[in-house]
Amino acid sequence: MSIFNGSFNPDVEKLENEGDVNGLIKTLQKGDNQHQVEAARALGRFKADKVIEVLIEALENEDGDVRWNAASSLGKIGSSDVTPFLLKTLRDEKWYVRLQTAEALGEIGDERALLPLLESLKDQKIRNNVAIALGHLGDARAVDHLIEALKDDDFSFRSAAEEALGMIGDEKAVPVLIEALDDKNVSVRRHAAGALGKIGDDRAIKPLLSALNDEKWYVRLQVEEAIQELNARLKENEK
Repeated sequence: MSIFNGSFNPDVEKLENEGDVNGLIKTLQKGDNQHQVEAARALGRFKADKVIEVLIEALENEDGDVRWNAASSLGKIGSSDVTPFLLKTLRDEKWYVRLQTAEALGEIGDERALLPLLESLKDQKIRNNVAIALGHLGDARAVDHLIEALKDDDFSFRSAAEEALGMIGDEKAVPVLIEALDDKNVSVRRHAAGALGKIGDDRAIKPLLSALNDEKWYVRLQVEEAIQELNARLKENEK
């Protein structure tokens, strides 16, 4: 039996399992809306030039779900060649497309995305994901912006900024992260501890030991893990 019916609605899962890239490309270009969405998602498994080309085209699709999945797949493929196209999609009219695009840019890690992502920290809908993307980029030029984010009223944004600071690993963030160990929000305290463990600065040892008395057991657990990670990093640096 054919995997295509008369209306060109293929069995995308079968195409994906069989590695039929040409069939998936054809589906993305000519299938109905739902099948285009599925094909855009499935193509993220395949790192061929022709796949990248068709996914770039799909960033202009009239349907936001197709654009979302195309951006996601391009991030998974990880080619920096697509960065200019994703930077354009970072201004998409749909917030969820912008969000996924920020994640994709973080996965790719191209420094050309730094300034556009810093600008997107102003985008209330996606700024948490933008912060994490900046963490993946690992560029110290983002540190001051992420430290500034720790002054925001939104605890989830503060937490995301802390996670990003831990990923970047710049010791400049240590004082503000130590201060955040006393934040009123549990998530912020947890992420501050985690970030301090990743950075591995000995200034954090005493504050982390004090944080072992946190009222929340899951904060204490994170603090314990952070102390272990910090000590391991310090020992590694001594070699």
